[in-house]
Amino acid sequence: MFKGLFQSKEEKIRVKVDEYIAEGLNHLSQKFYNGAMIEFDKAMELNPQSVYPRLVDELSNAASSGDLQSALAIGLNLIKENNEDYELANKLGNYARETGDYKQANGLYKAALKVNKGYEMAFYNLAASQAKVDIYDEAIKSALEQFDSVEGFILPDYITEEDLLEKYSQLAAENKKEEYSEKIQDLTIEREEKLEEGNAIEAKGFDLQIKKLNDGMETVLPEDIIKEFKRDIEEDADRSKIHKYNLAIYALHNNIPDLAIEILNDLTVAEFDTLDLLKAVSMEAKGHREDAIRKLVQLLGQNEFNRYNNVNLGLLYRKSKKQFLATKYLIKTAALLNKSNGIYSMKELIKEADENFTTGRYKKALNYYLIAASEIPTVEIWNNLGEIYVELKKYDEAVDAYRSMQKLDPKSKGADSKLREIHNYYLDRGEVLFEDRKFKPAADYYHKALGVLRLPETIKRTADVYKQLNNTEREKELLEEWQMIVDQEKAKEQEIHRQKLIKQAKTFMAKKNYIKAVDMFEAVLRMKVDQKIFVQLAALYRGLKKGNELADLERRWEKMVLHEEKLKKYEKERLREQKERDQEKEKDDKMV
Repeated sequence: MFKGLFQSKEEKIRVKVDEYIAEGLNHLSQKFYNGAMIEFDKAMELNPQSVYPRLVDELSNAASSGDLQSALAIGLNLIKENNEDYELANKLGNYARETGDYKQANGLYKAALKVNKGYEMAFYNLAASQAKVDIYDEAIKSALEQFDSVEGFILPDYITEEDLLEKYSQLAAENKKEEYSEKIQDLTIEREEKLEEGNAIEAKGFDLQIKKLNDGMETVLPEDIIKEFKRDIEEDADRSKIHKYNLAIYALHNNIPDLAIEILNDLTVAEFDTLDLLKAVSMEAKGHREDAIRKLVQLLGQNEFNRYNNVNLGLLYRKSKKQFLATKYLIKTAALLNKSNGIYSMKELIKEADENFTTGRYKKALNYYLIAASEIPTVEIWNNLGEIYVELKKYDEAVDAYRSMQKLDPKSKGADSKLREIHNYYLDRGEVLFEDRKFKPAADYYHKALGVLRLPETIKRTADVYKQLNNTEREKELLEEWQMIVDQEKAKEQEIHRQKLIKQAKTFMAKKNYIKAVDMFEAVLRMKVDQKIFVQLAALYRGLKKGNELADLERRWEKMVLHEEKLKKYEKERLREQKERDQEKEKDDKMV
């Protein structure tokens, strides 16, 4: 008897567990993640031993199907039951990061590291998450390998033709050989003179000097290269600042910070956009590492995507034995470089884009411009993107590009003109179809045109095509919109004219020509209900002692105000009805 009762209780628990899990999965299917977690929690409380493995299977199913939010909801219940599972916490962190929830991802990675401080995957993933980079696990370690062999810093390229150092090395070798040969010749003459004088000991001293010059003649040292830089600085005045900039980079490569600082102080950021980076590297070379770090952090605050600043900050942190911060900035650099095909300089990337654009290699140019637009958008970049999309016949994307251009420069005439061209392209296609009595496809093209610019003449033409399609409701809606725009345009023109009349009336007032002023103000009042104009007219009639005209004005004003209120009430009711129609139409569309 007791055995039967026990089995009955166990069976009840099993049934209840099944209900909770089923309800939890139902919540997940409807994207009610918090509700799902509550149901799974209830099931776990009843029988954790049987529920845990079932939820592990459900997590695996959700993750493999790409439903990461559901996998997270299930996984968080599992972590609650077993908070020592650092590998699961790391996996859930990856799911959170893939859904864009970096804050939750950071918390999960930290939870994994709290359990196992030496767990590399969570360490690397936390660094990538804080850098907001979507690279995971072993892929992070692989991406970081490119920086393993870097001992110093990664500096910008020289601004010049290719093989600059090879050219300077060759010049330095030739000049050094010539200079040393002359010295050897002079020393040889002096040596011969000493021998003739019978002074063999002093002659031997010359032998040592000559040998030293011969030994050093073939060796080009940094100071020899620096001489060539300085010679160009003096002799090539038009490009002297470029030569100085190149010399500063060379000095930093060869750990001569004093020379670099001296030169950099003679240049400006307006001329060379990496100047502050070079100054930061100079600070480090002079032993002021913290100042250099602060400088690069400040620069990244201005532009978080700068590859040179990210990589060198990472290398600075690595020198400071701050492994986590080093990883964070180096993995961010790796992701940025992957995006830009290994190009560090945004200026160089845009140059590549421009070259491909002008030579008609649009797809390659497009990739580079899209990178630039996501990091340092400019009117020129968006304009070029728009033109490329037009060339590739991707008109919707072209419209988005020109609208982005307008956001940066609302006064841009170029964007307006390009949008008009795309609008006209769709409109013309619609017109051809309309003439061929292909009304349905014509309507599609008219709507595409309206999606670019909602011009009254296009709205009217679209209403015409719906008339042909016997869709009177849509025709009416479009005609109402057309009439509203036409009325707004008329009102705008009328307001311009009204302001001109007000200005003329004020001029007559200033000249004390009150009769003319009254005529002007009367014309203005007929155009619009304006209390200021009414008050001005009333004052003029009082001043001119025209009681009848004043009484007539007051009667007219009262009627105008009542009429205006009725119009406002009507418009308010019309808008309410239109909103209800739109809501009904939206419901019908969803049902379809």
